[in-house]
Amino acid sequence: MTVPLLDLKKEYSFFKKAIGRNLKSCFKSQHWILGKPVSDFEKKTAGYLGSKYSIGVSSGTEALILSLSALALKIKGREYFDKKDEVITTPFTFIATAESIVRCGATPVFVDIDPETFNIDPLKIKKAITKNTVGIMPVHLYGLAADLSAILEIARENDLFVVEDVAQSFGASLENKKLGSFGDCGAFSFFPSKNLGGFGDAGLIVTDSHKLFESLKTLRNHGQTSQYDASFIGYNSRLDSIQAAILLAKLKYIDKLNALRRKFARSYDLGLKGIKGIKTPFVPKASEHVYHLYSLKVSSKRDQLLNYLNSKGISSRVYYPVPLHKMKAFKTAKSGGSLKASEDTAKKILSLPIHPFLSDRQVEYVTSTIKRFHEKSE
Repeated sequence: MTVPLLDLKKEYSFFKKAIGRNLKSCFKSQHWILGKPVSDFEKKTAGYLGSKYSIGVSSGTEALILSLSALALKIKGREYFDKKDEVITTPFTFIATAESIVRCGATPVFVDIDPETFNIDPLKIKKAITKNTVGIMPVHLYGLAADLSAILEIARENDLFVVEDVAQSFGASLENKKLGSFGDCGAFSFFPSKNLGGFGDAGLIVTDSHKLFESLKTLRNHGQTSQYDASFIGYNSRLDSIQAAILLAKLKYIDKLNALRRKFARSYDLGLKGIKGIKTPFVPKASEHVYHLYSLKVSSKRDQLLNYLNSKGISSRVYYPVPLHKMKAFKTAKSGGSLKASEDTAKKILSLPIHPFLSDRQVEYVTSTIKRFHEKSE
């Protein structure tokens, strides 16, 4: 038996007819960029996420960059920050999180994670704030909400903006409110592997601020306030109609598919319970996890387990083996204290196959294979 980390072929089979219908409409209109599918997708995602405004962009990375650029316009009166301006974020995430901060002229300040949730630790955010701090960029890693109530309180007390990196958590919620709708902006990715994925790169920003909304619309289209007249330097970051049409077909099923992810996660939780050295994901009571990734903490022999699973036809992967502060690209970034939990987690984390098109047999095969590995290792 083989168990892929995700199965895009099965996913396409499920959506094929609905996607085909939407694409036919695109081909008929020949309106490829910022067409009707884009405006329809923006309306539906704003409603689904509980935000006033939704702006389709070309990728999740661009969603982060444009969010920061719009906030720079609001704070600085120009579309970029100064190097002395600091944005607090986590080092235990994908490169794009901190990359966006650097691209907008500011300096990332890395703050350690909570080793239970793998998300940024609010207590350590407080200690990292300086006179140069302008904002906080929490990441909702693997599909689980960061501690937003604490983060938003810190932001209010210190007059800081909050940009939520929701790349891995479309549809997740905290206290029955969708992630992305808490901060000044919420930035989403629709990379093909995401819970809601396109057929290429695509992204989205949500906000309740009309001023930010107007800036974001202008920024994504070269800074143009009218055709061939730019008020400031923008980006070519428009969402294609084809991607929006594909995402519209998938959006109506997102809650059902996320529920299936939770079902398989519960099966993993039960199947792996009691195995020495294996810690299954922790989910706080107020959070609804959407399991973009199902990530274990393996106290020893993580790499041997990964290789053993792969030898048995089970895909597993490490997200992420190198924290951002250890990368050459971020040598000019700052650290807001010890980053020990991030470094330790990078050595122990292991993600198992999780997607809506798994079977109960596949999940049982994964758990029994892990049990066999531990029996042999003892």
